[in-house]
Amino acid sequence: MNWAHLWSEIVGWVGLHPIAAYLMIFLISLSESLALVGLLVPGTAMMIGIGALAGSGALSLSITLLAAMAGAIAGDGISYWLGRHYHQEIKTLWPFRTHPQLIFRGEEFFNRHGGKSIFLGRFVGPVRPVIPVIAGMLDMPARHFLGVNVLSAVGWSFAYLLPGALLGGSLTLVNAVSARLSLLLLLLLLLGWLTFWLSKKLFNLLSRLEPKREQRLLLLFSLLFFLAGGLFLGVLEDVLTLDPLVRADQSIYQFLQSLRTPWGNQLLVAVTELGDSVMNLFILLAVLAALLLRRLFRPAAYWLLAAIGGGALVQIFKWLVHKPRPIVIYQGVSGWGFPSGHTTMSVILFGFFAILLLREAPQRWRWFPFAVAIGSSLLIAFSRLYLGAHWLSDVLGGLSLGWAWVALLGIFYLRQENRPFRPRLLLIPLLLTLLLAGSWHIGQRHERDMARYQPRRELQIIGFQSWQDGGWQKLPAWRIDLAGEQEQPLTLQFAGDPQQLAMFLQKQGWERVTAMPAKTLLNALLPQPDVRHLPLLPQLADGQREQLLLVLNQRMQRLILRLWPSGFQLQGGTPLWLGSIETQQAVATAGLLTLPRGQKDFNRARGLLQDSLAAWFNLQRVVRFPEQDSPYNHWDGQILLVWNSAIQ
Repeated sequence: MNWAHLWSEIVGWVGLHPIAAYLMIFLISLSESLALVGLLVPGTAMMIGIGALAGSGALSLSITLLAAMAGAIAGDGISYWLGRHYHQEIKTLWPFRTHPQLIFRGEEFFNRHGGKSIFLGRFVGPVRPVIPVIAGMLDMPARHFLGVNVLSAVGWSFAYLLPGALLGGSLTLVNAVSARLSLLLLLLLLLGWLTFWLSKKLFNLLSRLEPKREQRLLLLFSLLFFLAGGLFLGVLEDVLTLDPLVRADQSIYQFLQSLRTPWGNQLLVAVTELGDSVMNLFILLAVLAALLLRRLFRPAAYWLLAAIGGGALVQIFKWLVHKPRPIVIYQGVSGWGFPSGHTTMSVILFGFFAILLLREAPQRWRWFPFAVAIGSSLLIAFSRLYLGAHWLSDVLGGLSLGWAWVALLGIFYLRQENRPFRPRLLLIPLLLTLLLAGSWHIGQRHERDMARYQPRRELQIIGFQSWQDGGWQKLPAWRIDLAGEQEQPLTLQFAGDPQQLAMFLQKQGWERVTAMPAKTLLNALLPQPDVRHLPLLPQLADGQREQLLLVLNQRMQRLILRLWPSGFQLQGGTPLWLGSIETQQAVATAGLLTLPRGQKDFNRARGLLQDSLAAWFNLQRVVRFPEQDSPYNHWDGQILLVWNSAIQ
């Protein structure tokens, strides 16, 4: 399903039917607050979604807040009236008759908090739709109820709508750069949420284990060993027999490569560097030294066995399976892909570190080291997929092999008591290693690794005359994002050195933009900022950031020129560049942000650029398709070819 297209359809419908949208907000808010109905309505998710619509500019934020407040007041008011009208008889009505615990919980909550329960009940899921009924049953004064009802509705509306509005505004800001980046951020947020959910569900069980019930802990690790081991064998079988999982590797690889952005590359290269063999060695030695200094020889022996044994297993399976990686980045045994060494070792080191702390950490925090282990290993695993260093099957094999090895060692390690120690004995060396050694390591390797993990692109050669005679049509006509949306037409093709183009235009008043000052981001919060003082947001084409960004500030607007590599070059080595030219004006979004927005005056903008370049460069205007066939109403389908006479 094309989620970006679906969101665009929703925003479009809301824009065409605002009255109906506000009425729906009122009804959703009312039903979320209505007795018992609110238990069935996913109010939190729906209100955050409504807030996101307001944040994207499709709805007025102030009217949305008023509609939500009115619905919340009405819903609680109806519930209060039901309790006041029926009193104790309401216990005999369905569904209270079959679910008496609902009334019991509500009465207990009301008796504990009194009138404050109306306000608090708005934010407590299980009792939210029942508290107003209880208030009516117990004859709470109507005037008192109304005052608290209004105050709680106001607080509830702001608490649930503003986060969604900020999310919508943020996605609008990010989407102005690239839908790829938006989707990548959503994937990372989903990964974080999944980590939190799994950790809470699984490791809350561990936090409740008592020392006398260690057999339950051993049973849990035994189950983990068999599940992880079975998954590893299943993945291994698919890899050896080329089953569907391996056939899915290619599609997952292509999908994630389409998400790549310069910022994502910077971030996830740093993540993958924190999981490489150098950092693994630093972590191994730091924790081992801390254990030996405290004469904790048994934990030290298991820690050493976990790391050395895990590394050996990775190398053995790489040598046995001989599965190529998507790209060639290493030599020797490490050049093979299955299983992912980064993924396996991150699971083993962080996973067994959590086992070392299991008995020593306070009861309420025993889940946290495992949450960190899961989150860290998943993030490193995702970085390997994103950077194209491994297939999905490699990463799944690494995760399952790592957890199987951790669980097996954990079974033997936990069968005997160890001399107790303070958790900070291990936490401090680990954190210092990640901070100090990690910073040093990233600083030393980052530039080299950025080149190593750079997306592979094939350069296509075309003759100069062929380019002029129609070869220009092989280059893309518009900037297309991941969602398939035509963001803007690429109305310029330039052959030559973009630095020469920049030097000439700078003499005519254009300014080159190489960085975005932080103060321009703050200017977006001002009510009526000048567009010249707003952030000039970068944009991506085919996952690449523009290599040249020039701006010409005019009265109440600015002219923006961007150039991206095209993947083509002329015979002789002259590169071809794709460019867009448009004007921007300041546009307020939902009363929260003022952002620069393109005016889609592509023909006029191209004409202004043509006038500026005519004195120095050779120009040729070509027609890609007739104006009536253009996907934009404001584009005549023409493209400007620009070159220096020296390259003819």
